[in-house]
Amino acid sequence: MDTWQQLAESDAVRRQQVAFACATGLPLTLLPASEVAGAQVPSALCVNGCLGARGCQLCQGSLLSAEHDASHTGRWTQFDCPAGLSKVLMPVMIGGRHVGSLLAGPFHVVPLKGLRQRRLTRQLKASGLGSRADIAKASWNSSPTVTREKLRAIETLLEMFAQYLAECGQRLLLHEAGRQSPLLQKIEAQLTEPSDRALTVRELAERLHISPCYFCKLFRKQTGLTFTAYRTQVRVEAAKQLLLDPARRVSEAAYESGFDSIPYFNRAFRRHVGCSPSEFRARQARAIRGKELPNRA
Repeated sequence: MDTWQQLAESDAVRRQQVAFACATGLPLTLLPASEVAGAQVPSALCVNGCLGARGCQLCQGSLLSAEHDASHTGRWTQFDCPAGLSKVLMPVMIGGRHVGSLLAGPFHVVPLKGLRQRRLTRQLKASGLGSRADIAKASWNSSPTVTREKLRAIETLLEMFAQYLAECGQRLLLHEAGRQSPLLQKIEAQLTEPSDRALTVRELAERLHISPCYFCKLFRKQTGLTFTAYRTQVRVEAAKQLLLDPARRVSEAAYESGFDSIPYFNRAFRRHVGCSPSEFRARQARAIRGKELPNRA
């Protein structure tokens, strides 16, 4: 079972999925990344087959295009299906890889009438779906209206959920690698102090009494990761903990976690977490304030 599947099928994630739907009124689908799934995902359509086979093809194309954009930016994207209804897709990045997405919707921000309805009718005709206009209208009527203020809140919730999934997935990867790799267990014993995070491959290999070349080959064979990728993951996880201290500057968190270049730290952090260090800190602060408000009430 791969990491995304383990996350999607866990009780904690399913509870959060249900809670999101209850709080927002929108269905939330957890989709594996298309390059991982290797197949279409018809369950992610607005109403499965609502516009027929041609509509399904167009909807799938819209979904894949949105996924492509979101996975490259690491940020949510809003897009429309052929019926004119909106969805929000939030990518989930684990270890710098896009492994899945959160898909919320369908919904509409404004009602379908007047100019908007005429425009949708023209678009459906141009796509060869003119005979499905009444069905598209029925889909609109059965989908919730979302205000722009509520949409911003939904986007924030998706960001927080995606970050939670990324952190859980990262822990799963590191745990699995450590459980299966005797070499990694020995390496972790050598990296107990913060100053040890700057050790080079050559220095670690010397401590383990093996050659650097054999060290790299054996590490990759046992963990499926290069040592550089593993060490970057560990440093990013350490930086995330340091960034929880509002008094610590981002540059201090970078250097203390083992990075010696701020630009590289920013790139690595965004690749692994899906946002910049400053954005991560701001999200954590918002999450803490959100937890404190009910207690004050």
